[in-house]
Amino acid sequence: MIRTKITRTFALAGFVPASKLGHSYCGLLPVLALCVASAAWSQPASTFRGRGAPPNVFSGVQQPALAVATPASAQYRFVSISIPGSTGTFPYGINNAGLVTGLYSDASNNINGFVWQNGTSHTLDNPGSVDTALSGSVNNRGVNMAFYGDLTTAHAAMYSFWSGAWTTLPDISGMPNNEGYGINNSGVAVGVAGGGGDFSVPSAPAASWIWEPNSQSYSFFVVPEAEQYGTYAEALNDKGQIVGFYLDTSGVSHGFLKEGETYTTIDVPGATGTFPFNINNSGTIVGQWANLSGWAEGFVRTSDGVSTVVDVPGGLESVIGGIDDRGDICGYWVDPKTGVWTAFVGLKL
Repeated sequence: MIRTKITRTFALAGFVPASKLGHSYCGLLPVLALCVASAAWSQPASTFRGRGAPPNVFSGVQQPALAVATPASAQYRFVSISIPGSTGTFPYGINNAGLVTGLYSDASNNINGFVWQNGTSHTLDNPGSVDTALSGSVNNRGVNMAFYGDLTTAHAAMYSFWSGAWTTLPDISGMPNNEGYGINNSGVAVGVAGGGGDFSVPSAPAASWIWEPNSQSYSFFVVPEAEQYGTYAEALNDKGQIVGFYLDTSGVSHGFLKEGETYTTIDVPGATGTFPFNINNSGTIVGQWANLSGWAEGFVRTSDGVSTVVDVPGGLESVIGGIDDRGDICGYWVDPKTGVWTAFVGLKL
């Protein structure tokens, strides 16, 4: 295992007031006290990294078959999320208050952050930035991890719903693409830094980091079985359990669960690639796996290690990006009528 540490003696940079949300959003603030931290970084296809729009599902030789209602998917009531002006919507977090956060692409191919609750959605962008991604659930302190920038650089940041302010974490030296993905109730955060050139897709050399708020410092880790620059931290819970995925020396993607210095490999049976994106405080993990045809399907893995396939019935592909402590999920699926990635919430029955 490779582990290094960077210590910062200065305060957080970039504490910039955010643009104010519309009046209709103010009604969401009282429920933030019920939030529980969870985060997700969605990987829309087995060959795609980062939190941008996935490849066109119709570009392949063979289209995926429509997903049927399985016993697992029948355990949820699926609700679609509509974002006006979106050409693809990707939720990455849902908290115990039902507040969903994520990003969407618009007609200009820009990335915008969004929040949604009870049928109402709002755009939330970092002022002056070309692209903004909200990349996890809001914690009990009303803080959401995010990143913002353009096609050449990205900066990891925290957004406070209470103060309406952005706090930018220190950029990691030599890494133009710095992206924050998850934060727990203690303020510990995880993310990935790497090369630039494409917003939301850190290129090699890439490094997974843990931000410690008390010491104002980063530490880095690599899964022992991973190639040198092939570890991608996605989310963490209040127990400090971290999930993500890694590439082995053959380029195959596997999920991992990090508990202290102990690592557990996660592979969905029959998958050609496994990508965990989120974990709740019960240790339930959600994410995406690639089937033998290379198409995306969702999974839920309980703390006892049992993985269950969960797809949106009637969808061409499905990805699960977030889960709360009740077991409600969020994610996105391909609508066969439009070929567009469409956001959903899955309410546990």
